[in-house]
Amino acid sequence: MSTKPPPKIIFQPTVPLHLLDTYNLHLPSTSQSPTIPQIFLDSLTVRATVFVSEQNAVPLHHHIDRDDARSCCMVLYYPESEQKIEQQARQVPVGTIRLVPSPHYPHPTEGARYEAPGDDVPSVSAKELFSSPLPEYIVDRSTDLHDGIEPYVKLGRLCVVKEFRGRGSAIVLVRKMLEWVVANPDFACAGDGREWKGLVGIHANSDAVGTWKRCGFVVDEAMGSWFEGGMRHVGMFLRLNLDGITTE
Repeated sequence: MSTKPPPKIIFQPTVPLHLLDTYNLHLPSTSQSPTIPQIFLDSLTVRATVFVSEQNAVPLHHHIDRDDARSCCMVLYYPESEQKIEQQARQVPVGTIRLVPSPHYPHPTEGARYEAPGDDVPSVSAKELFSSPLPEYIVDRSTDLHDGIEPYVKLGRLCVVKEFRGRGSAIVLVRKMLEWVVANPDFACAGDGREWKGLVGIHANSDAVGTWKRCGFVVDEAMGSWFEGGMRHVGMFLRLNLDGITTE
């Protein structure tokens, strides 16, 4: 008897800029140039399903940002139908996570509101978006878990489509990405000469804090809270020892 293929997670390294320049921000990821890596497009498909269609947090043409051109991602795939047992069943993307290297924009301000541009706000071309200036390394404000100086990587865009939640998929994605960055520490500072000592930060939706805590992240109380897309967020950090994951 044939059995359905198991779920799998696939890693997508940073996509070269010359490929991203062809991306049409007004079209869904399923209608893009075939020269753009499919795993990257699948990650965007999951993000659009959750953040654009389900949560209405951001319009389609604004859900991609500058960091997509310097980050890497992972995508979780499940068989197209769990009722099917055909050996060659198509795998569909159902979850994703993104990892962004240092540096980052300053820590959000307590109580601030950061809203995505409205649907009526025109977007620039992909070439303009992905060639816009990156955040510069600065001395940020000190918090409980970040001294404002130490480089850190940032996880984000963690999401799983509604039908596949409640299976621990988000935690698996987080842990797989943490394992990857421990094995590839040079990614963290993008070769700028600074030393990464294993610090990982996130901006966590308050509803997802429990998930992040199960992965070892700790809420940075001194960062306070703020709103992104109308949803309350808090800062959390995890310290990795570069020989493996630690929850200290």
